[in-house]
Amino acid sequence: MQNNDVISAVIRHPKYQELLRRRNRMSMQFFVVTLIIYSGFILTLAFDPELFGRPIASNMTLSIGVLTGTIVAVSAVVLVAIYIYFSSKIFDPLVKSIVKDVQ
Repeated sequence: MQNNDVISAVIRHPKYQELLRRRNRMSMQFFVVTLIIYSGFILTLAFDPELFGRPIASNMTLSIGVLTGTIVAVSAVVLVAIYIYFSSKIFDPLVKSIVKDVQ
């Protein structure tokens, strides 16, 4: 098979269309979650910076800003881990199946 034939076969393959739909839907969901987390953090910092300077409790020295920044950073790691999990469980098998069918 020539390259153009392989590309055409992959594009027409129903599992490839499913892969595109699922990947695009998941990417959009991750984008929205990330946008909410980061924009919430930045907008709070922009419009209420004093909030981030306050301690979590009156007897604690840890500020709301440090805790919130840590949560934002940890959320990024968690989102990447979730994406990798779904990628290996959903996307990779679809790609392998498409390659097997086209070859």
